[in-house]
Amino acid sequence: MKKKRKSNNKKLLDFSFDFEILEKCSLCSGIVFIPNGKIEWLSMDFWYVICGKCGLKFMNPRPTQKSYQDFYKNIFWEHKTKNLGFRMQGQMWNTKRYAMYNDQIRTKEKGRKMLMDKHRDMRFKIISGTLSDFITLDKNTEILEVGAGFGVTLDELHKKFGSKVYAIEPSLEAQNTIKKSGTKILGDYAEDLERLGKKSQKFDAIIFSHSLENTSYPLQIIKWAKKCLKKNGIIYIQCSNLLTFDQMNPYHPYIFSPHALTLLGKKAGLKPYRVGEMLHRMLTMVFKK
Repeated sequence: MKKKRKSNNKKLLDFSFDFEILEKCSLCSGIVFIPNGKIEWLSMDFWYVICGKCGLKFMNPRPTQKSYQDFYKNIFWEHKTKNLGFRMQGQMWNTKRYAMYNDQIRTKEKGRKMLMDKHRDMRFKIISGTLSDFITLDKNTEILEVGAGFGVTLDELHKKFGSKVYAIEPSLEAQNTIKKSGTKILGDYAEDLERLGKKSQKFDAIIFSHSLENTSYPLQIIKWAKKCLKKNGIIYIQCSNLLTFDQMNPYHPYIFSPHALTLLGKKAGLKPYRVGEMLHRMLTMVFKK
C-alpha cells in the first residue's frame, strides 16, 4: 500500500510566521484595499486584498520579511521535495491538476530529482528562448538568477551556451545542490542585489523565475536589480498570472496582473515587454534597461 501524505512533519508544524500590516500599496501607494480572498495553512490565515488604484493583489496582513527569510532558508525546499508544501485546487483557469501533485510523501532525493526534471523540461526552453530574443547567449554572457532553486536553469545555460552563471538562493538545501554544479552563489536573498549593485561586476540578464512574487518589496528589488545590469541588459520575470492563475499561496505575498507588473517595470525606469500567450497561466515579461 502506498504511503499517504500526513501533516506530521514536526519542523513544518512548529513553524509560525510573524505578521505585519500594510497601510498603503507598495507599488502605487494607494490606500483603498478591496478584500479578495483568504487561505489557511498550518492553523494560520492569509488574507488577500486588491489595490483599488493599480490592481495589484497582495497579502495583507502578511508575514514579515524576517519570517520569510527564515522560511525560505530552512523549510521551503526541504518540505517541497517531500511533497509536504502548500497546495490548493481551483485557482488555475482551464487547466488540469499536475500529475505529479499527488498525496504521496516522497524522499528528499526522489522529490529533488522530480522537481529538477520538471524545471529542466518546463522552464529552461521558455527562459533560454526568451533570453535569446533580447541578448546573445554565449561564453561571454553573464547571467544571474534570483531564487535559483536547485540551479537547473543556470546549469543548462552554462552547458548549452557556455554562459557564466551566478545564483542568489536562500535555501541551504538548494545551495548544496547548486555548489555541486559549479555555479557561483553571490547571495542568499533578493535583498543582496543592493550590495551587488555597488560592485563592478554587471550582468547581461537577471532571472526571476517564480521568485519576484515571493519577495517583500518587489519594486525596490527590481530597482536594485537594474543597478546590476550591463548596458542594454534585461530582467526576465515569470510569475503566476492573476487573470488565469490566482495563486493565493503562503509563499506569495504578491500576485501580479499584466497591468501591475508593467507598472512595476515602468516605475523602476525600465521598458517592459510582454512575452507569451495572453491566456497562459503564467505571466512572462522582460524589462529592458
